[in-house]
Amino acid sequence: MVMSKTARRFDVLFTHAALVIFAAAALFPVLYTLMTSFKSQGAVLTDPPTFFPQEWSLEGYQTVFGSDLLRYFLPNTLINSLGSSLIVVALGSLAAYTFSRYRFRFSRVLELTILALMMIPGLTFVIPYYRMASDLDLLGTSQFIIAIYVGWGLPFAIWIIRSFIDSIPIELEEAAMIDGANPLQAMRHVILPLAMPGLIAAFLLVFVDTWNEFLMAVVLLTGNSRTATVGLYDFQSQFEIAYHVWTAACIVIMTPALIVFLALRKRFFEAMLQGAVKG
Repeated sequence: MVMSKTARRFDVLFTHAALVIFAAAALFPVLYTLMTSFKSQGAVLTDPPTFFPQEWSLEGYQTVFGSDLLRYFLPNTLINSLGSSLIVVALGSLAAYTFSRYRFRFSRVLELTILALMMIPGLTFVIPYYRMASDLDLLGTSQFIIAIYVGWGLPFAIWIIRSFIDSIPIELEEAAMIDGANPLQAMRHVILPLAMPGLIAAFLLVFVDTWNEFLMAVVLLTGNSRTATVGLYDFQSQFEIAYHVWTAACIVIMTPALIVFLALRKRFFEAMLQGAVKG
């Protein structure tokens, strides 16, 4: 069906208007948080509330920068998220390559079992994880929380990376093996570079998910081993919530993850586009 020029213009305007509305709805909470972080404690409670600060203040950021957030909680979060994401991508690549290139007994059952693990709520494991950490004397350690994050992220990463490996012709590996490469060398030098958008997409999604994780961190981590999301409680007193400090802390916590996403955005969107084309 051929659309008229007026209909095409209306379609373009309607599409762009809808995108602007959705973008504004998504960005408004972030922008409001950013503006609130530059208000003083008294300005936050004004009635009616204002979007822009009448007087710009760094009071909230001064409190955050003098707290344990930068000394302990953000470094802990970075270690946990970065460590678990790298391990997930490494193990997920090996598993995805195996499922993509080899068929063995019960391989399909194992694949579906891995997929089913993604559907189990994390709340189900809180008590078993706590008991395990307590029995192993690992409460409040990065090693245990990283192990949990790896277990959570692996099923998701395996399926993402496998979809990219499936799209790579096996003839490329066979050519490398004819030249003298073994399967691991062919995987390293042929498959992984071509599947790099999928690896980066898996890394980024796991990184952001673990960066924002709260439930396991608040149960299993204590003291200076806590992560940034749990450390937000330090800015809440018994009688009041300093909203300008909370919002400043949220902006500080959000910034590293945003930087990582912006640095890898090109490969991430490339991976998403390739996935959409395959679908």
